[in-house]
Amino acid sequence: MAQSLTNYDSVLKDFYEGVVRETLNQNVTAFRVLDESDKTWSGRRVNFPFRTARNSGVGARSEGGTLPTAGQQGYQLCQITASYQYATMKISGPVLQAGKHAFADALQSEMEGCTNDLINDLGRQAWGDATGRIAMVSHSATAAGCTAIGVKNRFDTPGHHGGRYIATSQLIDGGTTASPTADFSSATVSKVVISENASTTFDEIQASAGGLSGVSAGNFIFNRGAGSIEMMGLRGLLDNFSATNVYSSTGHAGSSVQGINRGSVSEFNSIVLGNSSVERIVTPQLLQKAFDRIATNSGLEPNLIWGHHDTVRAVLEGVTHDRRYNSPDFSVGHTALSFNGIPIERDRHAPHNELFILDRSIVKLYTLSDFAFASRDGAILSRASNEDAYLAYLRAYKQIGFDGSPRGACVIRDIKVDF
Repeated sequence: MAQSLTNYDSVLKDFYEGVVRETLNQNVTAFRVLDESDKTWSGRRVNFPFRTARNSGVGARSEGGTLPTAGQQGYQLCQITASYQYATMKISGPVLQAGKHAFADALQSEMEGCTNDLINDLGRQAWGDATGRIAMVSHSATAAGCTAIGVKNRFDTPGHHGGRYIATSQLIDGGTTASPTADFSSATVSKVVISENASTTFDEIQASAGGLSGVSAGNFIFNRGAGSIEMMGLRGLLDNFSATNVYSSTGHAGSSVQGINRGSVSEFNSIVLGNSSVERIVTPQLLQKAFDRIATNSGLEPNLIWGHHDTVRAVLEGVTHDRRYNSPDFSVGHTALSFNGIPIERDRHAPHNELFILDRSIVKLYTLSDFAFASRDGAILSRASNEDAYLAYLRAYKQIGFDGSPRGACVIRDIKVDF
């Protein structure tokens, strides 16, 4: 068996590791679209100064007049902290003993499923706000022995099903973003009921008796153990602390982002164009307003429009005469869309009813360590405790964060979308 494990380790390391890494980087849209930051890691953080104030010692004076009082630039420390991402898998002892063909088949199936699960989870995180919420509770479940609750989508916006990120046998926690297990912890989902009725605004999740008791409407569902430690996503980054959120007050990532308080440092807020929760059609004039706001507030020019498929379709319908199909640019292998020469990227995990317009240079992917199999005592496969099975796990330390002025991005909210 020792020699067999060594051979199997080689298969995992030499064949699957590179394939998984490449697949993730190409199929998680944010990983494919965003450039990698070249800033240097210090331990598990990237630290760099963010300018918050100009030098006041400049200006015109009369001949012989007193020179401007000497001043200096104002800075605050910006910190990018890695988020630890993992994927574990298990191969039974009998499969390992059955020979290389049985092992290869089992491993192929496990790796394909694991990779697809990673793509889905990282794609969701890339559009989250680091809180880890995967759904919002729509109905309180205070009665003892509760086995079912209603859930809306995590940002309480129309279009997305509340149960889209929840699956049978999944372990979940329930609580607030500040205390993810305040209501319950480690409940096992027994069933997910997705509503196909357009008038129904929530789905239903079920668990064993009492597993969901105590949860309050307006609180959230989390993957077990992942609350408040996930990767920062674009929905949390590209926001404005003083803006009125479209459909609820839960959309803000909080006042502190990358160690800087948005409530007191206005320069660390992106531009948000809402419509007081009244949905409207996006016109060429509204798009131009977003472009102009970016240019006048940051001096940058947008080079990317990003949104959910349904939102992009609604925008294109509103500006049909400006729609163009062109050859692929950074969307390799896809027929790209553009508006006035600016590429439009679609992502199924992006929020409905919101369009993100930005200069790509302001948001980067930070990678301390890319996906690779973890080695323990020189081996990738290790024996499971009290079980005839062997475990392996992939890990990566990544983050999405600002690398330039947040004002180089504008979010259009309250977009009318027909589902």
